[in-house]
Amino acid sequence: MSTSPLVPSSAVARAGRDMELLFDGFFSSIESLRENKTLPSEYHDVNSIIGNISSCLWTPRVEREEDNGELRIKAHLPNVPSDQIRIDTSTHGRLKICGECSTRIVYEDNGDYISERQLGQFEKDILLPTTARVGQMTAVFEGPLLVIVVPKVAPHV
Repeated sequence: MSTSPLVPSSAVARAGRDMELLFDGFFSSIESLRENKTLPSEYHDVNSIIGNISSCLWTPRVEREEDNGELRIKAHLPNVPSDQIRIDTSTHGRLKICGECSTRIVYEDNGDYISERQLGQFEKDILLPTTARVGQMTAVFEGPLLVIVVPKVAPHV
């Protein structure tokens, strides 16, 4: 069997072992969550725990609609408070939606109060058309949906 002269076979084998350890550690940690009896009963549902933890490990879904008059951007931001969202237009031709989400679980175990917090950040970078009028942009929340409307310069006829 021939190997590439740029990547020694020992490096490939080491990378394979590292990946195996990574996946084994990840899946065994999920299994240990399933067996954890110290959490209160409402947290024994491992899917609920994993959902809470992974809620900060996501990137929001963004839809983009454009016509001759405007660009409409819809960002799905469930459970993200509006004061944790920032819209940045400082880079010419780009609009960036940045935010932070956090979840916190507090429970009691034998008289000790235990607090667990997960923090996460997200950033979406959106290319704007050259005709965008960023100074006239509006942004409103419609439930968990952030709707950003960027007017465009009318085309010359």
